[in-house]
Amino acid sequence: MSGLCSPRPGGALYDPSVGARVLLVEPNRFVRAGIRAELSRNGAEIVAEASSADEAVAAAAEHRPDVVLVDLEAGTEVCDRLTARLPETPIIVLAEPGDETHVAAAIDSGARGYLLKDAADLDLAAAVERVLSGESVLDPRAAAALIDSRRSGADPKLSRQELKVLRLVAEGLTNPEIGSRLHLSRHTVKEYLSHAMRKLEASNRIEAVRNATELGLIGDAPRPASGLAYNRTGEPARSSDLKVTPLKIDQLRAVRSRHDVDQSR
Repeated sequence: MSGLCSPRPGGALYDPSVGARVLLVEPNRFVRAGIRAELSRNGAEIVAEASSADEAVAAAAEHRPDVVLVDLEAGTEVCDRLTARLPETPIIVLAEPGDETHVAAAIDSGARGYLLKDAADLDLAAAVERVLSGESVLDPRAAAALIDSRRSGADPKLSRQELKVLRLVAEGLTNPEIGSRLHLSRHTVKEYLSHAMRKLEASNRIEAVRNATELGLIGDAPRPASGLAYNRTGEPARSSDLKVTPLKIDQLRAVRSRHDVDQSR
């Protein structure tokens, strides 16, 4: 990575002979190793690594990196907190294919780049250089999703992970159980669910499952009905930790039959 001449927080300039100082936020240590190796080959210095939002904020405060590279699995909360702490430090989000719909939330949280990991021309070093020179870097698919989200009033588009989480919610799994099934932290599950609730205009997970089912987004997932859901933790109704009890097939058919009759009247 050749030297860069873009302003640091505080007004100093990059030394043209010095590579960018990067904070890497990625829950998976094997993925971190791969990213670290690629950036190091191109002259960047990985000044710190973090696997969670708390670690990322602490590392950013200590090392004051030039740029932060965040895996979406760590959550957009990282972007919010880092932007609040170091507003001038650019953030690049790395996402899985199918997670393009998170781009609006990431950009709103302060990210300046949004890249998809399966892109044939993915060049992290070049992306770092571009954001440090003041550009925004978006995968074309993410850019299209961002434009659609800004101008479309159509049905909400949930990401692949959001759909997976909602399907498991509909099966009656708690956040820790969903995290274990999908190999995600409880916090990440809660964040995916919160995004889905927002897109579905739902006040809790029960309503989110119902709305998603009625929109045909999660197929034949069990539909929560009055009296068939409970809150295990005693948290407020808006909590994404509410527990959904799945309906048996005969109950589901009865609910749908009543719904069809009501619709025909």
